[in-house]
Amino acid sequence: MKHTFLAVSIFAGLSSQALAATYQLTELPRYEGGKYTIISDVNDNGQVIGAATNLFGLPIDVSYIDFEDTDIKNAYTQTEKAYKDIDEVISFTLEDIKNGVAATNADAISFMLNFLGARASSAEYQKLQDRIALNIDAVSAQEQVIFDVEDADTNGLTRSTSNYLTAISEDGVIVGWGSSPFSKTTFTPEGESQAKTYFIRDWSSRGIVLTPQGEKITLEPAFSEHGGYSMASDIRKLDDGGYVVVGQSSTGIPENRQKNYDDNCDDKDEPLQVCRWIRQLSSSRTFYDLRAFKWQLDENFNVVSSQDLGLGLTPKEDEDDAFISEALAVNKAGIAVGYSPYREGDDYYPYGVAGYFKDGTFKAFKKLERWYEIGKATDINNNNIAVGYMADRISNTINDQYAFYYDLNEDKFVELPYFFKGSDAIATDINDAGFIVGQARVEKDGANRRREGFIYQIGDDKVTNINDLLPCKDSNGNNYPYTIAEAIKITESNHIYAIATKTVERRDRLGNIEKDSKGNIEYESVTLPVLLTPISGGQVESCPPPEAETYERKSGSAVFLSLLALPFAWLRRRKLKLAKS
Repeated sequence: MKHTFLAVSIFAGLSSQALAATYQLTELPRYEGGKYTIISDVNDNGQVIGAATNLFGLPIDVSYIDFEDTDIKNAYTQTEKAYKDIDEVISFTLEDIKNGVAATNADAISFMLNFLGARASSAEYQKLQDRIALNIDAVSAQEQVIFDVEDADTNGLTRSTSNYLTAISEDGVIVGWGSSPFSKTTFTPEGESQAKTYFIRDWSSRGIVLTPQGEKITLEPAFSEHGGYSMASDIRKLDDGGYVVVGQSSTGIPENRQKNYDDNCDDKDEPLQVCRWIRQLSSSRTFYDLRAFKWQLDENFNVVSSQDLGLGLTPKEDEDDAFISEALAVNKAGIAVGYSPYREGDDYYPYGVAGYFKDGTFKAFKKLERWYEIGKATDINNNNIAVGYMADRISNTINDQYAFYYDLNEDKFVELPYFFKGSDAIATDINDAGFIVGQARVEKDGANRRREGFIYQIGDDKVTNINDLLPCKDSNGNNYPYTIAEAIKITESNHIYAIATKTVERRDRLGNIEKDSKGNIEYESVTLPVLLTPISGGQVESCPPPEAETYERKSGSAVFLSLLALPFAWLRRRKLKLAKS
């Protein structure tokens, strides 16, 4: 790692005290305006990108709401009853919300967020996204606005856009994706006299490139009818000064999707944008044919070429559904890896499997043994070794998930060792020295899906739980407060960037510290970004297993994995997301 001033200042200013271990943990800055902070990528200069979720003080627009409507009255009645059931008195009325109390009353904003969330598929209600993108430096985590805009009704950003930063190049160029903001409009359906309020947007996803100078370059989809779709998953700087970006783009619409649109969208019953949004939202798989895509940019960030990377099969004449492939990572040689549906002979495999893209087509990493196998390649190093995961998918249930690496030079597929059989491992990153990091389930109890981070070196006979490389106690003799839930990135010097859980003071939807009925502060487990720095001469401690430590060092991950499905599926360049279906 090149220890720039940024990286060195992080080490010096934020380091936790480690007594004895093989890694020293440094807590990186968290976003102050949200409960959970995560990271998605880091470059060798220590520049970090990520996201924050469970945001404090999301703006609630009540200007369009009819507070005499049965839906909101019933929702309030049910909430009032829930308070009574626990001998509490509700602290707001619908009239209070109408007058803006959701900006100052945490219970009121929670009520409205639940109310709106239950109506997320209706275009007649405000749309909110509980996630923002972040740039994280030595002292703070700052929001990176992608496509959001200021709006008078929210007195700030609309907070209606998707926001994902997925990768950062060695010189600080960032890629990611986001959605266009929703705007409010009125429309009078045919045959009615009363206009209705609707929330509409132009498109659901666009890939983006963000330069160190702040310029934004949108990666337009190959097919943009009805809005189109594109996203950027990874970027590499090339020796000629240019860049290669990989991701996904819409290339067309399946015949049955187009027919459904033509039969239903006539701009009579609702705005055309609403009908389109509903069709895209309700499609069982996807509205578009989506293909793995590669964009070439020159040193001035001009898009000089774009390329459809192809599929692992040729659709048959009677196969009119959408087909999806995606490139999730690329190395300096331009080799892209990801996933695609794949056919061997006449057998059709409907799910995406892990592989690489070459000469306009897709090559699976292994010969499939069962039609229901799925998987993704999540990263590839500059020695042409890729990593990822494979699993079985039966009736929408993922079983027997395991991590792997694949050596393209030798055409060799190797399943990684595991904590135990069926530990649901995922490899997320590999450096050029052959060190792999990821996460896997750590308890055999089928109901407990808690994961912890691991590290593995190619050629070893086992994986190592990263938490075993940390101290047993902090400098005050207390149980070590961090648990590594996900290992996201490993640098060439084996520094590991990860998502940890830690117990902190519980905060409500406005960011206020919560207390119980006796006035005692309540606590909860949150996620935060950390850096693990190798300790020269450090040795692994043998930690005792008291009950107290079980909570401090282990149970936090369970909270993390259950919170809003906290975007585990979107960490590390969107690579951990299960195959769309």
